[in-house]
Amino acid sequence: MENSFLEEYRQKSLRSAQLKMLDILVAVDKICKTHQITYWIEGGTLLGAMRHGGFIPWDDDLDISMMRSDYDRFIELAQKELPATMFLQTRATDPLTVFRACKVRDLNSYIADGDDNNSMKYQKGIFIDVFPYDVAPSKARRLMGKVARAVCIADTALHKTHCYSWHSVFALFYFGLKRPLCRMVWKVAKSLTANGHYLAIDPYFSWCRAIHPKENIFPLTEIEFEGRLFPAPARSADYLATLYGDWKQVPPKEKQQIHSMIIVPQLINQPAEQ
Repeated sequence: MENSFLEEYRQKSLRSAQLKMLDILVAVDKICKTHQITYWIEGGTLLGAMRHGGFIPWDDDLDISMMRSDYDRFIELAQKELPATMFLQTRATDPLTVFRACKVRDLNSYIADGDDNNSMKYQKGIFIDVFPYDVAPSKARRLMGKVARAVCIADTALHKTHCYSWHSVFALFYFGLKRPLCRMVWKVAKSLTANGHYLAIDPYFSWCRAIHPKENIFPLTEIEFEGRLFPAPARSADYLATLYGDWKQVPPKEKQQIHSMIIVPQLINQPAEQ
């Protein structure tokens, strides 16, 4: 049964949460520009920029990507240079987190969705995701995309909270075997066929199975997002077609869903800066 009060609260909170994500992105952009770290807006964030000029109206997350070397540098530098109200969340900085992806979180907020474990005391502030890209297999890319997605699904399943049941036991064995097997297939295909002409997000985050021609990403360009310019792939339309197919088509109303269960854009009122 849907709670109409909760749904109305989520709808009213969404725009404030989006603007807080934008603040996080601006802080990340500053660090990246200072240290010549290359990144680009990713996934639904890029789709929103292309189709709506900003956030997709019902979207409650923000994604950026970097090549692996920049990703490693960003993690090292951001821990020292983010504003005090923000936190770089990885499994090293927040060992209790259930997420593998690097997130930059706002500490004065709260967001929870179906993947969160609310019994665990990891940071749950509003966030943006930061994903690493690597060179990818250049052959059988459709198949390799499915293999990468299988790694992502298996890893997600293994990190969910499980109840005591035979179904859970089966799931742990099934995904426990599937994850290393698919990971090995990806690594072997990459070692045998990668030629630098194709790039892909780390398989642990590959929900969309996308393997991109390098020329669709580099050299980066800029795109307007919420009234500001941010780095974007060289051929954003082709990039989005690889991710979503007909990305210009707006989904029907019933599919325009906020994913998070609850969003609190601000926990404590803070005095305005002088």
